[in-house]
Amino acid sequence: MATVEEYLSKIKDLTIVPPVLLSVLSLDDDNELSFGELEKKVQSDQVLVARLLKLANSPFFSRGNPVANMKQVITRLGFKTVRSMVAMSMTDSLFSQGNYKKFRDEVWDHSVAKGIFAQILCEEKKFKKEAELAITCGLMQDLGRIVLNTIDRTKYVEVLTEFQTSDVTLISLEKKSFGVDSYEIGSAAAKLWKMPNIIITSIEDLSKPVNEQSALGQIIGFAGVIAKFTGHGKQEPGIEEKFEEYKSTLGLEIEDRKTFLAIKDEKLKSNELYQFCSTL
Repeated sequence: MATVEEYLSKIKDLTIVPPVLLSVLSLDDDNELSFGELEKKVQSDQVLVARLLKLANSPFFSRGNPVANMKQVITRLGFKTVRSMVAMSMTDSLFSQGNYKKFRDEVWDHSVAKGIFAQILCEEKKFKKEAELAITCGLMQDLGRIVLNTIDRTKYVEVLTEFQTSDVTLISLEKKSFGVDSYEIGSAAAKLWKMPNIIITSIEDLSKPVNEQSALGQIIGFAGVIAKFTGHGKQEPGIEEKFEEYKSTLGLEIEDRKTFLAIKDEKLKSNELYQFCSTL
């Protein structure tokens, strides 16, 4: 089987992640300069502009006065919201490659829910800076699965099919079929494409014990567990123990898991960014 380096040689010249997305992910300051840069970068993709204009004029965000250009969209929705929407809109096309329902349902839906749950957790813990990055990092954590699906779509869907009909973890099935797993290839690909360090770190956190993960990685990891408990992706062996471990590490007081999950699920369903995903 191929090594990580051999797989990277296959994808290094492929436009798997759109250049617009890579450049938008590098904008990490909500100031006048980044505001202008975001507007300029988004303008280069007319399909993306159309989506964002449609959203800004939708009942989710409309203030009664229609907006007609990206400057007005960013002013209405805010820099961070627009950046998150760009990430969601553009990763949507990545997760749809091959038009495989299994891949979209198991990976994309889980990634979106994970990112939004992570943002909710950050806001509840008053982690303002981490909340701004949670959705993007949550989405991009599954970059390795996008890469493996791009390398061999038929094989990856076979992996997902076996995963959904067995008690074996997805990461072990990836390793068996490809010789590498999505954590390894995701981290390597993120470095190859010079993604922001915070995204690379969040991907690398996936393969670490909970107590060795970064603060944001722990929140995103717990968000991923919550996502699976609420129906976004298949529950894997050991998920209950993982829930307890993250709860303890994050210092959360949760007396009734069922009630906790129900409240989080309601927050997800009413979240404007999650509703935006339903329009993609």
